[in-house]
Amino acid sequence: MNTRTIDPPPSVVTSARPKAIGLVRNDVSGLDAERHATAVQRHARTLGYQYLYTVRPPDGIDDSIGYTLAIAAGLGVETIVVFGLEQVNCRPALICDAGFDLETVCPPGKWARSAQPVHRLDTGAA
Repeated sequence: MNTRTIDPPPSVVTSARPKAIGLVRNDVSGLDAERHATAVQRHARTLGYQYLYTVRPPDGIDDSIGYTLAIAAGLGVETIVVFGLEQVNCRPALICDAGFDLETVCPPGKWARSAQPVHRLDTGAA
C-alpha cells in the first residue's frame, strides 16, 4: 500500500504558530528605532512566532507599556518582543505579570508569563 502524507495548507500552519508583537519606544531607542524595529521583527520570526505588528507608541503617551499591553490583549498574542529590557523599564515583570511572555533581542532572552491572561477572550470550543 502506498501512503502519502499531505501537508496542511499554509493558513493552518500559520495559525498554529504562537502570535507575537514587538514594542519599540522612540523615547528609549532614539535614532536607532528603525534598526530596533527591524531586529525585533527578524528575531520574532526566527524564533517561529507569527509576527503581527510592531507597536510604536506615539510621543506623549504617559504609559507606553500599558498602551502596548492593551494592543497585545486585543490581538490575542502570547509574546511581546523588545530589543532590550530598557524598552520595559528594565522590569520584565511589567509584561509577564500581565500574562505575556517577553523575548529580548539583545541579549537574547526569554521571560515566561507569571500570570494567566485574564484579559483575552477564550477562543477555544466549549
